[in-house]
Amino acid sequence: MRGRPFEAGNKIGRGRRLGSRNKRTLFAEMMEGHGEALIKQCQVLAMQGDPTALKLCIERLVAPCKSSSSRFRLPPLRTVSDLVKALPRIMQEVARGRLSAQEGEAIASMLDSQRRALETEEFDARLKAIEQNMSGASSPDKGL
Repeated sequence: MRGRPFEAGNKIGRGRRLGSRNKRTLFAEMMEGHGEALIKQCQVLAMQGDPTALKLCIERLVAPCKSSSSRFRLPPLRTVSDLVKALPRIMQEVARGRLSAQEGEAIASMLDSQRRALETEEFDARLKAIEQNMSGASSPDKGL
């Protein structure tokens, strides 16, 4: 039968009562009255050297690092030798401060993925050529 997969209405159980709240809402309401005290307790624990509390406080104080919007041009990368030439340029940009170390590492990782793809494509082409050559050499000569 196509159309509605289930009949309307809950035949198995009554479900949640009207006006009842989910656990997240209940927890938020319970924490609402004690939020300030919890923050102060976390600060006290952080000052006493608790690493978890310290991490929580620092994460809230210091803005998360965001990657810069630097632009970096690479030449067209069509062969493995092009990729080999690109890596020193990335390192120069990192050394000059135009790229962060994380950005340089991310770009280098992408270049490595592209290198593997190019090598796989090249290997596949060479293998096909060898197989074609082998099939041509193993066929019997006519006229012998």
